[in-house]
Amino acid sequence: MLQNPVRRVATVILSAGSAGFLVPGLVLGHAQLDTPTPADKSTVTTAVTEVAGTFTQRIKSDGSTLVVKLVGGGTVAEGGADPADDHRMVATPASPLGSGSYQVEWTTNSAEDNEVARGTWTFTVAVAAPSPTPAVTAAASRSDGISLGLAERDRLLTAGPGALGRWQLHGERQ
Repeated sequence: MLQNPVRRVATVILSAGSAGFLVPGLVLGHAQLDTPTPADKSTVTTAVTEVAGTFTQRIKSDGSTLVVKLVGGGTVAEGGADPADDHRMVATPASPLGSGSYQVEWTTNSAEDNEVARGTWTFTVAVAAPSPTPAVTAAASRSDGISLGLAERDRLLTAGPGALGRWQLHGERQ
């Protein structure tokens, strides 16, 4: 049937070339990370309340995980497939992520080919420290310059007309 050696060589080359085109399709068939939030290698300046990733294929909830770790520390959030979107995984920390460097480790189980894929991304949170709020202190002053706290002032004012005068004159707290 293929008696001509040129045909045999051409058939082998075409078959090998076709297989080469098919293999990348198989490799790309896994549910790979498409869009990480926060973005990979980004620095965000607000506390992070949710870490999420969208993927190139639908993912199964069974076997798909999203783990957020503080670099040099422990796990700060764990999550998995988003029930509202089968291309997305989400992890919500118990409290917003503050300043620090974070690594997200993901594992997907593809709903389309049952293949498992893994990967990571990193981001940094750089939240400005809140400026200290000056304490509001109101105090009544004695004639000798010693301040009297609000609670003591209120107690003395309600103790009767003589209490405040005695305290001011004798330095005694009633």
